[in-house]
Amino acid sequence: MTLYESIVLEVEQGALPRQLRATDLLGEDRRVIRQTLKGEVEFYRIGFNFFRESHIRTQMANAAQGTGYWVKAGQSPQYKRIAEGLYEVLGLNEQEETAVQAEAPEPMLAQVGLQAAPSIEARLVNHLIQTPFQIFDRKRRTLYPVQSVTGFKARLDAYFWPSPATGYSATEKVLDGFVARARLLAADLDNNAGAVLQLFAEICEWGGVRLPTEDAQVVVDSLRLAQLGSRKQVAAMNGAWTKLYAMFYPDDFLIYDSRVATALLGLAEQALTDSEIELLRQRYPALGRVAGRGGSRPRATSTSWRNAYTCWAAQLDANALGQAMLAALNQVGPEQYRLRHLEATLFMEGY
Repeated sequence: MTLYESIVLEVEQGALPRQLRATDLLGEDRRVIRQTLKGEVEFYRIGFNFFRESHIRTQMANAAQGTGYWVKAGQSPQYKRIAEGLYEVLGLNEQEETAVQAEAPEPMLAQVGLQAAPSIEARLVNHLIQTPFQIFDRKRRTLYPVQSVTGFKARLDAYFWPSPATGYSATEKVLDGFVARARLLAADLDNNAGAVLQLFAEICEWGGVRLPTEDAQVVVDSLRLAQLGSRKQVAAMNGAWTKLYAMFYPDDFLIYDSRVATALLGLAEQALTDSEIELLRQRYPALGRVAGRGGSRPRATSTSWRNAYTCWAAQLDANALGQAMLAALNQVGPEQYRLRHLEATLFMEGY
């Protein structure tokens, strides 16, 4: 369930007021420390799901009527801003009327029904997990893996770049090295501008893309714009920039290249109904096709999607969708995955 759906569930059960602040969701009684691959991470339980504080504050602000970035980009509002930091949950009237008219008013039945209905993001994840994975490696003219695999971990283990000789374990070490260097450089971008540019060049070499600029100040300025996550203040965007942002802001940015974009559209068309695809478009209106060659790309789609190449808003929507899918994935079992793990499986799905 998304944050909004989790809040609606608690409002309907009387655990939350209809008008609330983000701080109402951040009480000590909701606070949970969960073990992840990055160590202990703080989450807050809302409904049946767990969310990080940054996601709670950002999602409520972005989805607010009139003022939210997502709403201004075309998505339906989920909250109404009453005052500074105070929001009213929208979309409850129809659900309340349905509850009054229901013949079986037991609250537990309503609760089970909501829990059993996965979000569209969870449906994408479930399809990824349950569908066998195997590709035809055109460069080496062979099936990979030799036998199809099913399950998230098996898909992750089947990742390779740039050749089957380099699996995810080796790639993860490279990425963790990039992230560690980025974290040190981010402390003083201006004085570290030359080193930032050098790191960008190495990231581009790893990703097999061209370095888009040799101006260190341009790179630093773009990183600052990206960190804002604003639809009004647009950061540079293409297959190289998205990789840079993901290394500097690993918990917030999905590498949104042609493979990942292809995978997201393919999953949507395979896993969702027409009405669910429409809902996906409303939530993430900038998602679309990103030009790319190799493997099965460009790949035909059954639905008309916008061109998202170099689109900054598409990057922001991909970030939000990736984080929602990751949250759904981490509800499936005890293993706690990171955005890079989800991204790797999408990368292979989009081959």
